[in-house]
Amino acid sequence: MALGGGPDASAKRADAPPPYLPPPPPAPLTPALTGLPVPAQLPYVTGDFTGRERDARELLDALAPSGAETVLISALGGIGGVGKTALALHAAHRLRGHFTDGQLYANLRGVREDPAQPDAVLAGFLRALGVADSAIPERLEERASLYRSRLAGLRVLLVLDDARDTAQIEPLLPGSSACAVLVTSRSTLPELTATLRIRLDVLPPADAVSLLGRIVGEDRISAEPAEAAALAELCGRLPLALRIAGSRLATRPGWSLAAFLELLEGRRSPFSAATGGEDGVEACFRLSYELLDEAEARLFRLLALPDQEDTDVAGAAALAALEPACAEEFLERMTGLGLLESPAPGRYRYHDLLRAFARARSAQEDGPAGRAAALTRLSDHHLASARNAYTVERPGHPVAGLLTATASPGTPVSAPGQGHRMFTAQHQSVLAVAVQTVQADPSAVGLVADLVLALDPVLDGSFLWAAMIEPARLMLRTARERGDHRAAGRLGYMLGGALYQVTQLDEAEQVLRRAELDARAAGDEAVLTEIRTCQGLVWFGRTEFDRALVMQQQAIAAGERCGNLWGAENARTCSAVSLAALGRLDEAQEAGRRSLASARACGDALRQVYALYAMGAITRLMGRPDEGIPGLREGAELASQCGYSAFEVFHQVEETFCHLAAERPAEALATGERVLELSRAQGWRFAEARALRLVGTAHAALGESGPARERLTQAIALLEPIRPPEAEEARALLATL
Repeated sequence: MALGGGPDASAKRADAPPPYLPPPPPAPLTPALTGLPVPAQLPYVTGDFTGRERDARELLDALAPSGAETVLISALGGIGGVGKTALALHAAHRLRGHFTDGQLYANLRGVREDPAQPDAVLAGFLRALGVADSAIPERLEERASLYRSRLAGLRVLLVLDDARDTAQIEPLLPGSSACAVLVTSRSTLPELTATLRIRLDVLPPADAVSLLGRIVGEDRISAEPAEAAALAELCGRLPLALRIAGSRLATRPGWSLAAFLELLEGRRSPFSAATGGEDGVEACFRLSYELLDEAEARLFRLLALPDQEDTDVAGAAALAALEPACAEEFLERMTGLGLLESPAPGRYRYHDLLRAFARARSAQEDGPAGRAAALTRLSDHHLASARNAYTVERPGHPVAGLLTATASPGTPVSAPGQGHRMFTAQHQSVLAVAVQTVQADPSAVGLVADLVLALDPVLDGSFLWAAMIEPARLMLRTARERGDHRAAGRLGYMLGGALYQVTQLDEAEQVLRRAELDARAAGDEAVLTEIRTCQGLVWFGRTEFDRALVMQQQAIAAGERCGNLWGAENARTCSAVSLAALGRLDEAQEAGRRSLASARACGDALRQVYALYAMGAITRLMGRPDEGIPGLREGAELASQCGYSAFEVFHQVEETFCHLAAERPAEALATGERVLELSRAQGWRFAEARALRLVGTAHAALGESGPARERLTQAIALLEPIRPPEAEEARALLATL
């Protein structure tokens, strides 16, 4: 846990009015999203889209804005491989001009064993709509409410692909009638209130043959029309199977359709009814699969194992123990054969039917040991990539050298923020693979414990802690069952830190106490330093500043004793905040100065930003607010450069406090309004509430009672459920107006 946050506290001294020391924010936000282009998330449309003219026209007519008072919803149903997604995207791309505020897309993975969870989908949509990670609420209902608020009045098209049921969809539906929703599903979704329902059947015979012609060439179809029609029937007239068969023929220009048809009929077998296929479809899959050589076929099978939506070249290479160039060659060949899709350069995925086929083949050919080894190699790759990010984000921290050695070099990371961006997009799949790895091979718990630990700065910088809690619980249980104190201490530290970040302080304390015992038993002093710091943050969150300071001083001593100087100096900065909260301002200033000097000496941007923030607050509390402002502005600029948006906001918050303390309400009003604008653009309600309180205070100091009452009333409404002490302070000021 690099930097702390949690509930606020006011530091009070007997000889001064009650000053307010804002603690560090929960975690740095992702880069400021103001000014980003509108979301345009629609995947590509295949160039061979054929038929469906009537269905497409009905969708266009139903979804085009019409001034209706309710959200326009259209639902596409049908069996797997029938072309629901292709038609939906074909229509959606044609509708883009009507939805100028953006298009959102989510694959809900309705037929998979790991369907997308609505809260995770909402988090992705909120990020696309400009909400920073630390502003995204934890509870599903709150996320849905914020999502609908962000969409209010906007013209946005929402495509929900492969929905499982109505319960999965409902939280994702906007409230604004300016929006439209297009849903695809194998289910009929009878509970969904839709203005249009289309149940797709297989292609008509003529369209099925036409699709084959667009893939293999019209001349070949014209030369053997009867065989083309028979091939289309054998493929069940399913677009997916037709594309696979056509792709194979396209790569064999010397083959006649008759010869291919004879080969296909010799291998036909009914595809599993559970996956919604038709007679002959598995035969199409099998024929393309059998075109692969042994190494290619092995990669095809292993790619289906991880619970992830898609993969990149490096991940595929790790799964099958291949060189990246070789893996990319294999992936491109499989894409050419129609066995994989490539939604973006360097990324590959299955259609659900093909994933089921590949997993079935893997169960037959790879065996439990082979599959466990593949998952372990992928976790090894993720660990290497996370270690690369850790080294950059926490320069000099010994934990990077105390992680399990990896066979993979991982994805390179060269600059702060790069690892955040990389893992923010895939943190859930990385954690899912870690869980799969432990389930397949419990002896790998040490490896995955280090993977989770290496994600510490990534999660801290992106505030994605909630997604880690349940996977960490499962892995921690395995570590304890195996008596692995090292893994249990590391997983317990990360779980306790996550619980702290989501303000579950009682459980966080219990988990961290057990993690401390495990780390001691394993002699894991570097991690024990971090556990102590996190325990201090829990006590600070409870406003027990004396106990917080004791823990932070123990962390400093432990870090210096074992050579974890990064951890010691981070704990020292935290101790400066606790000392200030206790009114011991001279000691707080000395601790802050020492931490800042250390951060500057090693070029640690994150610790510099944190120390500059703490020093600004401390000098204000010492009665010298003007001295803190240059450092706060320096910190805000550095935070902006590195993407630590939470600190950028909080530096400006603290600057506003300084202007008020220096009796410059006009400057405070200007700075506070900037904070208010930025926090609203990011959807960060806590920062917005604090900005409203400060702006209201500035208006009051200027004698502007009307605006002051308005802002303070708004602040109280936001602060009451999340920061009651601050709400009470705002209420007290409001009572004087």
